[in-house]
Amino acid sequence: MKKFFAALFALQLSWIVFAVAAAQERFTPFPDASSSYWRSKVPRTMRADYIRLGRENVAQPWKRIPDSVFAEFRTTGNRTNYEDKCFAVRRRLSCLVMAEIMEHRGRFMPSIRDGLHYFLCDEPWWGLPAHYPKAQPDTALQVVDLFNAETSSMLAWTVYMLGDEINRTETGLAERVRGEIVRRFIRPTLHERQGWMQNANNWNTWITSNFLECSLLCLDGGTRERGAALRTVESCLRLFLEGYPDDGGCEEGVGYWDRAGASFFESLWMLHAAEPLILPTDRRYILTTAEQKKVAAMGRFITTMHISDLAFVNFSDAQVHNVPNINILFPYGVWLGDNGMKEFAAYIARKYDYFSKPSTLFLQSGNWPTLGRELMLLSMLPQLREAKAEQPSTRDAWLANSQVMVARNADWLVAAKGGTNGESHNHNDIGNFIVYHNSRPVVIDLGRDTYTSQTFGQRRYELMNNRSIYHNVPLVNGVEQHEGSRYKASGASHLTTDTASIFTLDIAQAYPEEAGVESWKRTVGLNHKSDRVEVVEHFRMAASASVKDSVDVAANHKPTDITLMCYGKPMMQQPGCISLADGNVSLVYDAAKLDASWTKVEMNDGIMKTQWKDNVYRLVLRLKHGSDNGTVSYRFEPYS
Repeated sequence: MKKFFAALFALQLSWIVFAVAAAQERFTPFPDASSSYWRSKVPRTMRADYIRLGRENVAQPWKRIPDSVFAEFRTTGNRTNYEDKCFAVRRRLSCLVMAEIMEHRGRFMPSIRDGLHYFLCDEPWWGLPAHYPKAQPDTALQVVDLFNAETSSMLAWTVYMLGDEINRTETGLAERVRGEIVRRFIRPTLHERQGWMQNANNWNTWITSNFLECSLLCLDGGTRERGAALRTVESCLRLFLEGYPDDGGCEEGVGYWDRAGASFFESLWMLHAAEPLILPTDRRYILTTAEQKKVAAMGRFITTMHISDLAFVNFSDAQVHNVPNINILFPYGVWLGDNGMKEFAAYIARKYDYFSKPSTLFLQSGNWPTLGRELMLLSMLPQLREAKAEQPSTRDAWLANSQVMVARNADWLVAAKGGTNGESHNHNDIGNFIVYHNSRPVVIDLGRDTYTSQTFGQRRYELMNNRSIYHNVPLVNGVEQHEGSRYKASGASHLTTDTASIFTLDIAQAYPEEAGVESWKRTVGLNHKSDRVEVVEHFRMAASASVKDSVDVAANHKPTDITLMCYGKPMMQQPGCISLADGNVSLVYDAAKLDASWTKVEMNDGIMKTQWKDNVYRLVLRLKHGSDNGTVSYRFEPYS
């Protein structure tokens, strides 16, 4: 028996020694640039396009961005001047790195070396001024934000792919870059209190995915810091997943799916790739069956919200037109075995001619090209080429936790939302809905605009696209909805039958007390049998809101309006019937109960004005005087 236990102990000891040795090996999720894979498996036409990007960037100088531009956020509120310059310099390095990987002849290495020196010497901090406490960057103050995380990741992948080539160009340079990544990003994340670690929003998972990759690429295996980093990753991922709705809905909007649910998946992928290197004593993040279902729902959110031709249901801070990054969409679909996601990625790849000109999608795969994700996709390129290309087309979806409904038939798409006004990137839009006819917008959500200092400041709800008065919800007794989690929908439900998809909720709690509304039940339905979208408003005002005893009712009355944000100029056909969407849709309403009017929405230059082509009108259906309780309805139907 003693011999048996001695042998068993020896076996266990040898396994531990083997595990420690394995953990000290280099993290190799993909072959590095010296591998023939990149020249043999990536088609020549694709390689030539990446190399073209390198040629276009190789002769450009590396110029320091003036501190005065960094300070503009504090002085004028402008974010874009610094961001444009910051993103451009990172775009340049990413293009040079991809070109060198694809050619591997050293032609781009001098410029890559100079670029690395730029990041070491000319940017004291790698993030954005909107996330920094001072007007000037200070090398001693290394705040962890989204973009010093993204920059660290870009540099870590550069050194991983080209480390030997970099050191041949300048001895020790690769180690210097790794050291700065550790100093500026990894150690502040490990040792300083980070507020984003306590939240289940995109900052958490976005930064965590970059932190994991940098830790695996820059910290030695078997060290205390590597172990601490893995524990930090597990803690952040658990908090994010626990705080995310089971239905997978991204409350920040479809534009953030790429850096919310998709970044969570990215961390799972990297942890799986690192599994052979992780010590037995290190923490492993293992999903339960319920968590696996949630991760699958998180992935499918992007296909569920798709309308047509890369237009999306754009509630919250989302643009209506988005191009999901296939370098994370396709791997996510492969991971889940989800054909809809894989086919959507293949559709985008073919639409943008990825297999001949990958630069188009590569250049827009983030604020600057994302190296790690692009390498991930290229490592599974044969699977992408074989995938069927098809747009997703959800007939009926109900995200019960997020309270979002999507329904469609051959002619219509309607989507509506409940939720709270305390969501991340909230827009004070409880009860909002959109309508599309034959894939063309009829009633819209303005979505996001160009970010400024006001966007996430105290005056956020003075911005047009964040106010309920510019969403398809009522203005009750002259009062808009209020921000905060206490202002929310109640009784949200969804019913699907063979003939209809119906969403019902009460939005009264979304309004402050001065609105004087006791109940406002809204029903939004797609009637397949009648081929139209129907909306019913059933309201009851609080007794204190009544002005029945007033001699001058008109003077004391404040309007109650139902707002409809319309794409294209409405045209009155007759009382009770207005044509919308260039005469293709009729809005039919009860003229005895509602007065109709509209005005053109004047927008400042920016994302919102561009995406809607300066062609938005605010149509108001105003309740006529004389009732504190009642029901009004209206519908959208094909114009005839």
